[in-house]
Amino acid sequence: MKLVDRKDMIKQLSEPLAEVLPLLERHLRVIASGTAVATRKGRDLVPEADFAMACERSDVPGLQYSVIEISREEAIRFLSREPLPLPDAPRGYLLLTCEGLGLGFVKNLGSRTNSLLPATRRIRTKEHYH
Repeated sequence: MKLVDRKDMIKQLSEPLAEVLPLLERHLRVIASGTAVATRKGRDLVPEADFAMACERSDVPGLQYSVIEISREEAIRFLSREPLPLPDAPRGYLLLTCEGLGLGFVKNLGSRTNSLLPATRRIRTKEHYH
């Protein structure tokens, strides 16, 4: 996997795609390529939701996060975009996993977390998940 800077976005691409992408972009309108890893916000890198679900996650210089395994019930709350306090977890960006699968990122502020899960990906009904 190779990391590529695209404006304010860092993407993860397979090696073959990274080699041909510049040529493709010169001749075609590329709508999407690779996996969005992080967005630059000033000097900080904010992890992207797509990166949480990637099968392979490259180490990204400047992007720091801890991996926290959560229960199935906490995963459903996170995926429903309900508040999910994690007072014992480290502060900063956390990659939430359930049964080893990446779900998404939160920014842990200590007393509360800010979800980085896009609203369009939230679970709207929970009756089938219990």
